[in-house]
Formats: sequence, structure tokens, C-alpha cells
Amino acid sequence: MSRPLLTITLFASVLLSVLLQSADGAGADIGDHILQRDAANDPIPGLWLSDLFYRALANFTLRRADSTACRRQSAMYEAHLSNHTSWAVRMLESWDRYPVGLLAGNTYQMGVYDECVDIRYPVKGQYCLSEIKIIPPAGRDYSFKRTEDLDDFGHDHAWKTILGWTDYQDQVQRNILNLGICVPDGCSALDLQTSLQSEFDETFSPEQLKAVVRVDPIKCRVREDMYPYDTPYYVTLWIFLLLVLICCCATLHHFIRISYQQNTNETGEVPRTFFYEFSFIESIKTLLKFDKDNKLNIFYTTKVMMMLFVMCGHYFLALMSNPISNAKFVDKILLNGPAVLLTGMNTVDPFFFMSGFIMYINLSREFRKPKAESVWKTLSMPIIQRIITMLPAYCAMMAITAHIIPHLGDGPLWPIKSWGEAEICKNYWWTNLLFISNFVEVDQQCLIMGWYLSCDIQFFVIGVIVVYVHTKNPRYGIALLGTIIGLSISLPFIITLLTGRDGMDKFTSTHLLFMRHVLSSNDSYRPSYMRASPFFIGLASSFLVEKLKEKKVKFSQTVVHGGTFAILSFALWAQFYGVVFYARNRPYYPLEHALYSTIYHCTTAVVSAWVVISYFTSGYGLLEHLFHSRFIAIMGKLAYPILLVNITVMLTSQSSLRLPVYLSPKYAFETFLYGSFMCYMMAIILYLIVYEPFAKLTKNLLKGKV
Repeated sequence: MSRPLLTITLFASVLLSVLLQSADGAGADIGDHILQRDAANDPIPGLWLSDLFYRALANFTLRRADSTACRRQSAMYEAHLSNHTSWAVRMLESWDRYPVGLLAGNTYQMGVYDECVDIRYPVKGQYCLSEIKIIPPAGRDYSFKRTEDLDDFGHDHAWKTILGWTDYQDQVQRNILNLGICVPDGCSALDLQTSLQSEFDETFSPEQLKAVVRVDPIKCRVREDMYPYDTPYYVTLWIFLLLVLICCCATLHHFIRISYQQNTNETGEVPRTFFYEFSFIESIKTLLKFDKDNKLNIFYTTKVMMMLFVMCGHYFLALMSNPISNAKFVDKILLNGPAVLLTGMNTVDPFFFMSGFIMYINLSREFRKPKAESVWKTLSMPIIQRIITMLPAYCAMMAITAHIIPHLGDGPLWPIKSWGEAEICKNYWWTNLLFISNFVEVDQQCLIMGWYLSCDIQFFVIGVIVVYVHTKNPRYGIALLGTIIGLSISLPFIITLLTGRDGMDKFTSTHLLFMRHVLSSNDSYRPSYMRASPFFIGLASSFLVEKLKEKKVKFSQTVVHGGTFAILSFALWAQFYGVVFYARNRPYYPLEHALYSTIYHCTTAVVSAWVVISYFTSGYGLLEHLFHSRFIAIMGKLAYPILLVNITVMLTSQSSLRLPVYLSPKYAFETFLYGSFMCYMMAIILYLIVYEPFAKLTKNLLKGKV
């Protein structure tokens, strides 16, 4: 190669390298310019959030606590830690100082609970779950471009996900961290809160951020059961042990009598006595009793189907209230979840409908019988009988929740989830006995499902009056019922319009940790005047079925099935319309919400009304075989015990978690199957020991047979 050509080649190579470096430098300058421009508009911390936490917590101790005992134990901990003593190192490594997965919504950094509380000597390990909320500077805009594709992270600064994601109800907030910390048991929650706040102020203030620390004393745990074993606990325990003993003795005696009668070839049934009301043999016979020709079997099928939907919704809320590591699962449901789930807060309405329908069938027969008694006695006896039948199992669940359940579990979240429920029942049990728990504050309602039973009894009281008037004067009865239905339909419209409430009860990310938040954030969920229409539509349907059967009105199977398909399709369309209320930044239209609030609680009632009218007058052909199953009938008889136990069983099984769970459809389905099985097992126990024996006993007492 000639010298000029070599010179040109070398010159070109040098020039090319210079141009490439210049291009890289320009690209870097452009990127730096964009970030600097963002930082200039709204200053963003120079360190990532996890780094700030580590800076504050790397050498954290409570050496500056106000308590003398806390300072003394902290000094002992530091001395032993410097020598790598086993118990001190265990206390050190049992909790995280560098949070991970914050952008993914892993807001629970729980550490290793058992490693902490298993420390017994020379100090006891105390596990505290602190809450740390990161608050951005006032007046700064950290909003970012959000899309419904949760995997599209874009080019937004990661800090904006933390600071700009603080007030959206359709996604889990990332600016709240629940951090498990292991400290000596001589330190109080206030000592820990004060020390943490001091450390975070020193670390976050230079970055123009505020970290607010809160340590609730109920979230600090040691290994021992700290819930008091008081007198009510022992009284409750002995009462249930005595009931079990009575049932076992009654069953044994009953079995011996039956065996003796069979061995001696005696004919007839074993003589019934008061004692045998508690026999498992009698209770199981009642549970297994089945009349395949009874048209009312359709309600067993409906109860089972709707109870499964109710339990599914409860389990969804229970899983949402757990610590989870992948908040995106919840985000996706709130953004684009199935309509049947997002609009399913009215799944108990069919139970109100069935209650109204069956009530007329039972009471109209009694009221038409000639009786030499006062009107007040005639009206009050059905109410008293219904309440007395419900109360034993109801009271049993309140007593178990208040005195037994707090001692049955352990874990970081166990006290706040079980102790809180127990204290509510201890203080406000009387609102349940008076069936007014749907009108007290949510945090004063014993048993989360107590509102339903209060509504049911309130509807029943009004329904008794309506049925009595109708049996004495059908014209007045229909006028009275029409007026009540008109009020039950118009009141939700008027109240929603005047108060500016949402037209539908919704799930939001604020429901996390506590199922009660569902009730508190939906003002229209519990009041009976907002949910009365299904019950009285059921009552009216029963009136209509009776008249149609008297006139021998029948529809063709084409009309029955075609009408069912059309009405069901329209009702589902109306029901699923509520999904639009989950849309981000959707304007609030008062008239739209008011209209939907009326329609929302009529969808299932209208479908149910057509089904029962068609079924009792014309039948459903081959589909009727689905309504006459012994197994379904058994499950349907357990509907009331299931209603009482299902939330308690779910919360008990989920409240002992030590670590966040990874939510997935598979995990949710498996949890639902296991939980449903446990619910039915507990319901059978409650049915055999409490509900059925006392139901028979009260029935005989009211009839004067005992």
C-alpha cells in the first residue's frame, strides 16, 4: 500500500471514531437535558427510595428512645451484635432494610416474623409492623402519563410512580410501605415510632420529602398470646363444651334406644323427648330430609348458586386485603376485570327476593286460619318466632368472634384483623340483637355480614303487616304493597341524586387490608331503605303467582324459555353497564348515577320474578331436574350457617400470613376451593350443635309442646 493511501486510511479512521464519540455524547446530552428539564420543573430526589430507606435504617437502633428500659435493652443488643452473638444477629437479620419491588406494588416488607419473636433470652424479640407514608412537597406536579397497559412503563421517572400515584382508586398506591421491624420487647410502639421518625426526617428532609411514620401498638407482637383470657372467654368456652357434651350424650342415648327397639323387634318410632332435640341423629335426619316433589326445592338450588357467588366475592375481598407482592394483579382487575365481579356487590339481593316470596306462602296460610286471638298477637308471633330461630346461631358466632377466635391464630396481621373484630363485638353486640346494625357506623357493626340480617328482619316486620292486610282485604293489601314498592324504587334515586353518591357499590384499592372498608366507602350498601326493592318485589311475585295459579294461567315453553332468555339478557346488560363507573377520569353525571342506583337493585329481582312466575305456573320442562337434587337441597339448608361463618372462616384462614402472597388466578381458585370446603364444614358443625337443636326447641316451645 502506498504511503499517501495509508495516510488517507488512517485519517478516515480517526475522523470516524471522533464522529461516533460526538454522536454518543450528543445522545447523552439530549437524555441528560430531558432529565434535567424534568428535575428543574419538579425536583426529584437524587437517590432512589430504597437507597434512602437503607441510609436511614442501615444502623438503626433505639438508643435514643425515651424509655429507660428500651435504651438499656438497645445498648445490650448493640454490644452483643458487635460480638456477633446469635440472638442479636437473629434480631438484626429478621427484617429488611432495603425494600424491593416497590414499583411492582410490594408494599409489605415483612421480614421473618418467627425468627424475631422466637428470641427469648436475654431479651424477647418483638415484631412491629410500621406504616411509612411518603408525602411529596406541596404544590409540585409529579403526575405521569398512565396507560391501561400496566406493562408499558414508558420513559417516566421511577420516582413519579411513587410520588404521582397517591390518589388513584383504581390502582394500588406505591407511596405507602409497611415495614416489619424487630426490636427488644422493652421498647414500646411509641418508642419505635419516635425513633423511626427521627431517622427518616434526617434522611428525607434534604430531598424535600416527608416520611410519616405510624406504629400502631396493636401491630407489635411477641410470641406469647397477649389477648386476655378473661372470664367471658372461659364462660364461652365452657358453654360450647357443654353443648357438645349434651349433643354427644343425647346422641348416644338415642342410639341405644334405637338399637334396643330394633333388637326387641318393637314397632313404631322411638318416643320423642326434649333431650332428643340435641341428638345428632335427629339433626342429621332433618338435614337429609328431602321431598323431590316439593316445588319449593328451586330455592335450595338458587341459594346454593348465589351463596357460591357471595363466597367468591368475599374471598376476592379477603385476598385483596392480604399483603401481596404483585399489586398488578389487583390493578388489572380494577381496570379491566370481569364485569360480573366488578358489578357484583348486589349478589345478596336474590336472598331478599326469596325471603319475601317464601314469607307470603308461609304466613298467608296462618293468617287465613280462624283464630281467637288479638291482632297484635297474630302479627307479633311470626316475628318473634323468626327472631328466636335466628338468634342462637347468631349469638354463637358473635361469642366465638369476641372471645374464642382471638386466641386461635398468630402472625404479624393477626391482632389487627382478629382483635379488632373481637372488640367491636364486645362493645356493640346489642345492635345485632336489636337488628339495627345496618344503621350504626361501620366500625361499630359486630360481624361484617350483620347488616344483612338486620335488613332482613326489618323487611320481614313490614312484610308481616302487608301480608296480614292482604289476607284480610286483598285490595288494601295490593295498594299498600304497591306504595311500598314505589318508595323502595324511588328512594335510592332521590337519595343518590341529592347526595351525589355513586350509583353502584364499587371495589376500590382503598379496600386493601380491611374488608370493612368496602362498607365504609359505599354509603348506600347497608341501609335497608336503599335495598328494599328485591324483598318487596319477591312479595309481590308471590301474590301474583297465587292469583295466576287460581286462574290456571299457563305459558307455553317457548314463552317461558324465550322470556327467560330475553329478560336475563336485558338484566345482565343493565347490570354490567355499571363497569363504566370504573373508568378513569369519567365525569360524574348525577342523573345517570341516580337512575342506575334504582336499576342496580332491580336486575336480579326482575329476573327472579319472571323465573318463579314461569316455574310455578308453567314449569321449565327438562330443566326442572336441576331443581330437585338431594345433595343441592342439603347444601341449601346450610345457607344460613354458611352466611354466618363464611367471612369469619376466610379471615381466620388468611390472617396468619407471614409473607406477602403472589396473587394469580390459580392461587385464587385453589384458595376459594379450600375456603369453601372449610366454610361448609364449619357450617355443618354450627348446624348440628346450635342451629337445628335450638330451632326445634323454640318451635316446640312456641307451640306449647314442651
